[in-house]
Amino acid sequence: MSDIATQRRNRFPAKHAWDALALGRMAARRDFTAAQKLACARFYITAGGIRNLYATLTRSGSHWSLLGIAIARDLAVGGDGEYDFKGDAWIPRAGAVYTKLDWREPARAWDADADPAILSITETIRMAADGQASVMPRPVMFHTHLSYFRLRAARLGRMNIAVMLRSIYDSMESKYHKHRTLLGMGVRPSEYLPGAADPAGPENDYNFPWAQLVDDAIEFYNSWGDILQRHPSARLFRYDDLMAAPADTHKQLTDFWGLNLPIDCLEEAFSRITKDEMKKKLPAADPNSTSRVAFRAQGATLTDDRVAFIRERIGRRLQHDFGYGLDWRPRKVA
Repeated sequence: MSDIATQRRNRFPAKHAWDALALGRMAARRDFTAAQKLACARFYITAGGIRNLYATLTRSGSHWSLLGIAIARDLAVGGDGEYDFKGDAWIPRAGAVYTKLDWREPARAWDADADPAILSITETIRMAADGQASVMPRPVMFHTHLSYFRLRAARLGRMNIAVMLRSIYDSMESKYHKHRTLLGMGVRPSEYLPGAADPAGPENDYNFPWAQLVDDAIEFYNSWGDILQRHPSARLFRYDDLMAAPADTHKQLTDFWGLNLPIDCLEEAFSRITKDEMKKKLPAADPNSTSRVAFRAQGATLTDDRVAFIRERIGRRLQHDFGYGLDWRPRKVA
């Protein structure tokens, strides 16, 4: 999709036409009850009263970031700030602070087996029902990996939107590493290409959809690049900055959302979720038992031919590079 086409789909009338079509398709769903459909329609209009949105490129550290925010928020109200590893996800004991901006939220149609990335949300709902968590915060933000024009909410224009970006090369390497890790765990990744040669192996790149995922990343960049230029309350954050100074940058991020988390709580929270600290919570401290944190050197799994493939594709289609440029600059670790 060209940048002009992306801009058109971001704006009136195309965006609103797609919203109307999505509402119509939702109303026609046979797997939703009348009550669920009414909740979805109301959610489209009100967004559940949530005004903060975290739009992040896939494999950009968003779940690490959200976990740190949840821990800091728990500490700020006197909680113990503990978290656990469960089902290939990190679960704050006081509950997640986010939910997804899609139909799963109002319809409560969550399926953690189909989408393990939402396990923190489903566990929070379960803990609330069981009364297990000492602090059960109402979600204070939405999280999405989708482009702007794919989001269905009438109040998007009034939201405080933080867009977190990572180099497309780094994101793709992380996704590929996750893909390989899940296969090694005996889990079929969601992006697995069922039509590729079977069994998966090096000759078909482990059934990994390079073209589709690179194009998704380019669409995300171009869509949110347009929004960052014209949205009255949208700010750019970079993965590299969040990793380099977690407490300070997350202070800026959470202040932008009006959460007012103390800096000492953020410092303590992110000291608890370094890679070394997270590794202690893995079964038998096995770094290969999760796809949610990688213990590898950057640049270790992306081959030269894949780097060239990504560069050629973004060179043709990427309109907003946010200073990352076309070339990859991995931080090689000796």
